[in-house]
Amino acid sequence: MEIETLLATLGEACPDYAFEARTIPVDETVIEIPAACLEDVVNVLRTTFSAYHLSTITGQDRGTELELLYHFWHERGITLRVALPREGARVRTLTETIPGADFYEREVGEMLGVTFEGHPGPEHLLLPEDWESEPPLRKAQQAEEGDP
Repeated sequence: MEIETLLATLGEACPDYAFEARTIPVDETVIEIPAACLEDVVNVLRTTFSAYHLSTITGQDRGTELELLYHFWHERGITLRVALPREGARVRTLTETIPGADFYEREVGEMLGVTFEGHPGPEHLLLPEDWESEPPLRKAQQAEEGDP
């Protein structure tokens, strides 16, 4: 998409405003860490590097494992990648250190079936209280070869 075309189209939709745009180069570092080290690594980011801004926590089902991505911002993007087993996916909550992690953890917990140990309020955020199906963002498991 050409930026000039986008700005012109936005200008047509809102003719009383002069839109300006700038391109931001993305400077992102992804660091793979074990789940057991998450709290310690986050504490180092906060205390040693003053990285206080947790932008979001995202997650996905990679088929063989679940992946959690903790997106921080401090002069650059810092993403912590945590791999969890599909069965019994558990990681310690960050809500004691970063209260804003509350909603992100509740969303990922519901949608991927991850348990955030020690979370102060793990009640449903998006799904109905009586939801009994698999978490919606989990991939269907393929039957093992030879299974009926």
